[in-house]
Amino acid sequence: MKKLFRSITVLLLGGLLLSAARCSSPLTPNPNDPTPTPITKEPITLEYWRLWDDSSIFDEYIKSYQSEHPNISIEVKKIEIKPGYDIYNYQRDVIKAIADGAGPDMFMIHNTWLPYQINQISPMPVGTMTLRNYKDIFPEVVQQDFVDNDKIYGIPYGIDNLVLYYNTDIFSEKKIKTPPKTLQELVELIPKLTEKDSRGNIVRSAIPLGGTDGIPRAADIVAALMMQYGVDMTSADHKTATFNLPVPGSNPPVMGGQEALAYYAQFANPASPVYTYTDAKNSAGTRLFPSDVQAFMEGKAAMMVNYSYQIKNIRKFAPKLRFETAVLPQSQLQSPVTITNYWGETVSKNSQHPNEAWDFINYMIKRSNQSTFTRTAGYVSARKDLRDTAASRRYYSAVANQIPYSQTWYRKNTPDIESIFVRMINSVVRDKLSSSVAVDTAVRDINIL
Repeated sequence: MKKLFRSITVLLLGGLLLSAARCSSPLTPNPNDPTPTPITKEPITLEYWRLWDDSSIFDEYIKSYQSEHPNISIEVKKIEIKPGYDIYNYQRDVIKAIADGAGPDMFMIHNTWLPYQINQISPMPVGTMTLRNYKDIFPEVVQQDFVDNDKIYGIPYGIDNLVLYYNTDIFSEKKIKTPPKTLQELVELIPKLTEKDSRGNIVRSAIPLGGTDGIPRAADIVAALMMQYGVDMTSADHKTATFNLPVPGSNPPVMGGQEALAYYAQFANPASPVYTYTDAKNSAGTRLFPSDVQAFMEGKAAMMVNYSYQIKNIRKFAPKLRFETAVLPQSQLQSPVTITNYWGETVSKNSQHPNEAWDFINYMIKRSNQSTFTRTAGYVSARKDLRDTAASRRYYSAVANQIPYSQTWYRKNTPDIESIFVRMINSVVRDKLSSSVAVDTAVRDINIL
C-alpha cells in the first residue's frame, strides 16, 4: 500500500508540474514579462531612411550596437527634401515604396501620420518592449500618437512643441522685462512693439500672427489656441471633427473654436487695434513683409511662435541675433496647452528582419544613448527621465517644461486638414467671413474627408 501511495503521489506531483509548465508556456506569454524577442545570428543588413540629421550622427551608436550584434549591418540614408518639396513628398515616397513591396526596414514617421500609415507598419514585439515599459518611458502625448490597440508603432528620439521666441534687444529697448505669459498680456504688448511708417505700413511686427502665407505653422497655432480655449478637436471615437461645438461643460455655451480663430485673425486685420502682421503681396507678387522666421532673424519681428527646430536655423543664419525662448502664452494659466510636432522611428511591414530593426531602435532610446544623441542632434529627448536635464538647457528649456501639458489631436489626413485650416483662416482675414461660419465650414470639410 505504501508503494502504491508513493506512486500515486509522484503521478499527482508530476501532473501538477506539467500543468504549471503548460501555464508558463510561450504559447500564453505574460504581456508584462514576455520572452525576449529572438535576434538572428545570421549576417543581415538593415536600411534606415531618415530626414534632417546627417547619417554620420549614428556612426558611434551603430558601432556600439555592432559590438553586441556583429552580424547586423545598418545603412542610414538621409532623405533630402528637394527645393519646392515638403515632408508630404517624403511621406508619399515612403507609402509608394512600401506599397510596391520595397522600401527601407526602418523609417521616420510624423507624430500625426499613424492613422494614415498604420497598415504599413510592423508593430514592436512585446519581447522588445512592453506597453507598460513604454508608458513608463514616454509622456502621455507620445502614447496617444504611437500606440494603437495596445500595440506600439513608433518610438521618438526627440519631442518638440510650440514655444514663444523673443528678441531680447528689442525687449530691452522697450523696457519689457519678461515675455508674455497669457494671451491677454500678448495683446497688451502689440502697440508697444509694433512699428509702422507714415503710411501705416508695418516696419516691425510685434509678432507674425493672423495670416497664413508666411506663417507655415498657422494651422498648428490656431489648433493650439482652440485647445487652450477648451475645445475638443474631435469626438472621442475620432470619427468627426467637433471644434465648432461649445466647450464641454460651459454654461452658458462658450464657442471656443470661434473665439480662438477670431483671436488669431485680429493680428492681421488692418482695422484691428492689434494689427501687427500682413501676408499681402504687391502687384508684382512680392511680399510686403517677410515671412515669420525671416522677419525674426532680420529683427523685423519682436516675437514669433514656432517649434524649437528653428533654433538651429536662427543660430546658423543670424548668429548675432540675441534671442530667447519662453513657454507659449496661455488662455488660462491653470490649464495650459501647447501642441506637439515631432517624429517617431518605425519599422516597415515589408522588413524581412522586423525583430532586429526594432531592437536597434530600442537600443537607440537607452537613457545613456539618448542623453548624448539628443544634445548632438539639437533635440529635447522624449524620455521622461531626461526632461529635467533638458529643462536646464538654454533655448530648449521651454520645450522641456511644456512636455507634461503638450497635446496632439487625431488627423486622418494631415496635409488635407492643414489646407482646410488655411482656408478657414483666410476666409476670415481676407474674405471677412465671420469666425462662426468659417469654423462650421472647416468642420464640414474635415468630416467629408
